[in-house]
Amino acid sequence: MLEQTYQRHLLPALSAQLEAEQASGGGTLEAYALLDDALRARATDVHLDPEPEAYRIRLRIDGRIVDALRVDAAQGARLVNQYKVLSKLNPVPSLVTAEGSFRWTREASGEGERYLRVTAVHCVTGEKLAIRFLAPPRSFDDIEELGIGEEGALGIRRWMDATGSMLLVAGPTGAGKTTTLYTLLGQLQLTDSHVVTLENPVEYSVPGINQIQVDLDHGLDFASGTRSLLRLDPDYVLIGEIRDRESALAALSVTSSGRSLMGTLHSRDAVGVVTSMRQLGLSDSEISANLGLVIAQRLVRRLCPHCREQAAPDHSDREWLEAIGHVPPALTWVAKGCPQCDGLGFRGRIGVFEIWQLAPEDHARILRHADESELRRSLLERGIELMLEDGLTKAEAGITSLREVFRMGAILSA
Repeated sequence: MLEQTYQRHLLPALSAQLEAEQASGGGTLEAYALLDDALRARATDVHLDPEPEAYRIRLRIDGRIVDALRVDAAQGARLVNQYKVLSKLNPVPSLVTAEGSFRWTREASGEGERYLRVTAVHCVTGEKLAIRFLAPPRSFDDIEELGIGEEGALGIRRWMDATGSMLLVAGPTGAGKTTTLYTLLGQLQLTDSHVVTLENPVEYSVPGINQIQVDLDHGLDFASGTRSLLRLDPDYVLIGEIRDRESALAALSVTSSGRSLMGTLHSRDAVGVVTSMRQLGLSDSEISANLGLVIAQRLVRRLCPHCREQAAPDHSDREWLEAIGHVPPALTWVAKGCPQCDGLGFRGRIGVFEIWQLAPEDHARILRHADESELRRSLLERGIELMLEDGLTKAEAGITSLREVFRMGAILSA
């Protein structure tokens, strides 16, 4: 597997520093060299993992962990200490988890200041460090750029033109929900709509949008915040993440007042949103009356367009497709690896989507307390494309690989 191969060329600056140390017989590891390399490789996280006699440096690129380099234990420990000092943590190894942060300006590129979060934890083989680059989610100029098909984008635009119901973006952690939500906010920002958000916390500032931060210490919770923002005469309200009964009830109070609401919810697919809302304590009548549109999604890696190749699907892929009732294609696309993608075979990610615009029969089924299987079966009968079908379509088009589609964990059938 490409991602199981040590990719030394992912960290050229750090490798050069190590070689200089070895030649001179000493020196200090440059912590910034690793950060610079990681950003060049488009990493979102850097992991320094201790082993009995070494440290393994790994990068998360396009959602996947990639082995980048192995250094000896002493060099790795010095690098860990440098990051702990930068983030104002005690460099002495601790038996409890420690968290810190620091800001760094990448002077060579002129990209401005970066904010990094550092987490240190003691493992049986040494101290592990995880570094996260914190940055606003990417916002796209058009809904279809997310990877949503033309029909799905049309359904979203129809919802945005209407008023008084709830749009939820559903998926597990790391599925790109925030990016989708902020892209929709960007679309509304360009119209004559008044948009207000109530978030806990406000993660990123969006120009042209009025954002309110929940502040429990000063009495501003979801209930009082919702009452206040409704007096601001909004057309659309965003409640960042619906994670408990309080935020769910706040969402209902918005749509019950005739405003449109957007939010995110953890769910494995579109119809799973109904189950999640029931678990938060909402009744079937409340869900049916307020839920208007669900965007369920996952992220898959894009095949590098410079080195992707067509080949017959391997035996395991053919078996997988046949097991779910699909005829395996004669040819599919596979990752090879080239300098353009640092030998990984993939570059960037794209969304795989399932758009459920509730019809009258859906509302009726929810009122009858229909379970997920019945709701999903009704979508299939209406010809609505589920996430798996969208993923297979993108694999056949050479946008991603079959293996990526299998990994995303979509529901296979009703």
